[in-house]
Amino acid sequence: MKRKTWAILSLTALGLAVTLICATVILIDPFQIYRRAKLCMPPLDKTTQVYANAGVARQYDYDSAIVGTSVTENFRPTRMDALLGGRFIKLCTSAGTAYNHALLMDLAFRTHDMRRIVYGLDVYSFTGHLDETGSEVPFYLYDDCLLNDVQYWLNRSVLGSFLPRCLRAWGTQQDDSVRDSMYCWAGQDEYGPAMLYSAVFAPPQSVRSADAFVQAAQANLNAHLLPYIEAHPETQFDIFFPPYSAAEWSNMASKGTLEAMLTLRGVCYDALCGYANVTVYDFSAREEWVTDIFNYKDTLHYGQWINDAITDAIAAGENIVTDRAQLDAATAQLRAWADALMQAGDWIFPIEPA
Repeated sequence: MKRKTWAILSLTALGLAVTLICATVILIDPFQIYRRAKLCMPPLDKTTQVYANAGVARQYDYDSAIVGTSVTENFRPTRMDALLGGRFIKLCTSAGTAYNHALLMDLAFRTHDMRRIVYGLDVYSFTGHLDETGSEVPFYLYDDCLLNDVQYWLNRSVLGSFLPRCLRAWGTQQDDSVRDSMYCWAGQDEYGPAMLYSAVFAPPQSVRSADAFVQAAQANLNAHLLPYIEAHPETQFDIFFPPYSAAEWSNMASKGTLEAMLTLRGVCYDALCGYANVTVYDFSAREEWVTDIFNYKDTLHYGQWINDAITDAIAAGENIVTDRAQLDAATAQLRAWADALMQAGDWIFPIEPA
């Protein structure tokens, strides 16, 4: 065989192989970028989240969304449908930043008419750079350019792991319960005294200034949250400060960041309170929740029953912040708990189940 003929045949075979691989990924579409999966159960867990979110945001039927970090992953959209109206979906990113949340809101608003956004405002999410994400994001799945999807079609993890997972689950159709189960980690951990393994009550070696994160927070608000509120006055934004355990504020004090983080509560509230389509809720100082260690697996993450209780509270109009003085009073309570825990050097609240 002549070299030219051999080269042509080899290149043709290679081209056909690459075409077949790309066609297989497009057809099975593990992350539902082109259509919602009907013949298999797609991978929807924390290991696939930044990929799967792109398909969920595009292809699922919803008019409302839960947006936030890992503390929002245990919400039940079906419960929120019943109590808040509409049809909810989870658009959550574990350890997500304000930029992560903006990417998902942007995709949701581009593809759906949004009635409501329930947004968990973790102060941690607003302290980074504008382009900072909690983990590496496949941006090519979040835009509308088909050509760069070649990075999806020929992705080593997709071909080696996620495509085989879909094939193994072939014939397993997803039902509406997938909205509740996706990314949910409820029931996988121990609650109660185990929470104290992540608690720190030691004094800090150095203290950050109260305004240490103000500039970053304002920039993130201006780039990643306020534009969506302003561009969509028809959408109701229910924005809540999550109920970290009281020990999480002690952790901040031990790191020397307590006052800097407490300052961000006011910065965020001041930026949000003037919008007619925004309601701010503050669950951070809800004492019966945050001082009961049996609600927590660590100082930050609470059980699904607290997510349910937050849904109930929003539906009932509880813990709405009506003015800055109310927020400041809750902030003072958080500071007082942190100071008391630091002085005691230990957990000061009951450790017996109620």
